[in-house]
Amino acid sequence: MNELIFIYNAKSGVLNAFLDWSHKMFSPNTYECNLCGITYNSFGKVSKWKTFLDSKKLKKTFYYTDHISSLDFMTEDIKPPCIFLKNATTTELIMNSSELNKLISVDELIDRLNNLIDD
Repeated sequence: MNELIFIYNAKSGVLNAFLDWSHKMFSPNTYECNLCGITYNSFGKVSKWKTFLDSKKLKKTFYYTDHISSLDFMTEDIKPPCIFLKNATTTELIMNSSELNKLISVDELIDRLNNLIDD
């Protein structure tokens, strides 16, 4: 089964989630994870994003910056946030941080992913 791998430019854990939420609320223009910024709002995961993820038959895995040292496909030249598509033989970077950081809405992200993946 193919897998979508999302890597957030944020750290995992409850304290870090609260700090990220605060940062997005009070200074959204300086928040460093646009993938987080457009897929989560003050109340949690954006419903349109959740619906999109639930509609895909692909496995979906989410990592944070404190997890990437264990990922053999993550190299120093790849910066989070980013998205990979993994199949039986390869793991391919399908959206890099530059592309993700240009997106303005979850709709743009969903459109891009729909054009990039077959599930």
